[in-house]
Amino acid sequence: MNIPVLSIDVAKGKSVAAAFLSYHDCMYKPFPFSHTRDDLNHLLSILEQMKQATGQEPTVVLEATGNYSKPLVSFFSSYGYSVIVLNPLLTHQLKQKAVRKVKTDPIDAIRIAHVFYLQSPEPQVELSDPVQKLRVICRQYQHWTGLYGEAQLHFRAVLDLLFPGYDKAFHKVCNRTSLELLSRYPTPQELLDADHEEIIKVLLSNRRGRTWNESKLQQLLEIANHSLPDLHAIMAQKIVLMHYIQLLKTYQDCMNDLLLTMESMAESIETYHLLRTIPGVGPLTAAMLIAEIGDIKRFPSVKQLTAFAGLDSAVHESGTFKSKKNRISKRGSSYLRTALYQATVAAISKQIHGPRNSILFQFYQQKRNEGKPAKVAIVATSHKLLR
Repeated sequence: MNIPVLSIDVAKGKSVAAAFLSYHDCMYKPFPFSHTRDDLNHLLSILEQMKQATGQEPTVVLEATGNYSKPLVSFFSSYGYSVIVLNPLLTHQLKQKAVRKVKTDPIDAIRIAHVFYLQSPEPQVELSDPVQKLRVICRQYQHWTGLYGEAQLHFRAVLDLLFPGYDKAFHKVCNRTSLELLSRYPTPQELLDADHEEIIKVLLSNRRGRTWNESKLQQLLEIANHSLPDLHAIMAQKIVLMHYIQLLKTYQDCMNDLLLTMESMAESIETYHLLRTIPGVGPLTAAMLIAEIGDIKRFPSVKQLTAFAGLDSAVHESGTFKSKKNRISKRGSSYLRTALYQATVAAISKQIHGPRNSILFQFYQQKRNEGKPAKVAIVATSHKLLR
């Protein structure tokens, strides 16, 4: 293969590039450059020189390095150059074959070019602009969900010191009514000293009837009477609790905004409405599936899509040994894998009139009857849903 290649070992703010006219013909040895407009324009001039020297359009090759590589991919693509993003596992395999254990940025830039020449990887099909926007929102929503869960754990740790037993009164301690009540009466004694009618007014925000809320008030008073808080540094604990309450409310507002934006974006994509017809696939899951998969034609086969989701088996065989406990590789998109898992759990859950998705439920039961553990059966069902 005599295609000219500009290979780049990407790092934060500063990377290393090397220019090859062919596998054995290096035009420019590895050199550093900053992620600035001037340095990137210099790389464009080098690409033009390579085109004049070979008469062929050069290809830009780099490793997938998260957020660091995305601006470079976007920059070169905007100038019409073909950009190939390599899986870091490919260059790692080439490094493992080397006799000397050496890893430097210049050597990595050369390895990236060699991987391209030896394996001839195909350029990835770019996601459409609507799908790229949806992916950003979906992934940020998942990040915020994780942060929100972590904040809840710390909040409950403080609450257990200030108001032990409070969580028995609410199925969801972090709902708006509960947080508002705690912001006014954070300790058992403050709740006992409060005017009952004022407490009822706070509870009525949950949109339940007065009778139900009066019963809830009696339950709260009973808990407060028997609660034994930690009296050491109680004022400091109250300050911390108030900050956590404000933080949790902020998380909830931001997540609601992201969710509304996500659904609005997904509504404009035809595939979204098709996915919503699958029992168990809700608005959030459908948006996540579209954001991660994009155009299904990006994957020529079921096996490639399965590998992208990380649901392919990590086979372990050596000689006559064959492992009977093969795990999934988990090397693909964790976001897609999570969405599939959530959709599967929703699909096989039993409702009043039976499971949401009878086909997936029957497959799940078949795996359970074969002796598979519940989570293994769910993963197998997720695989079937994806196919």
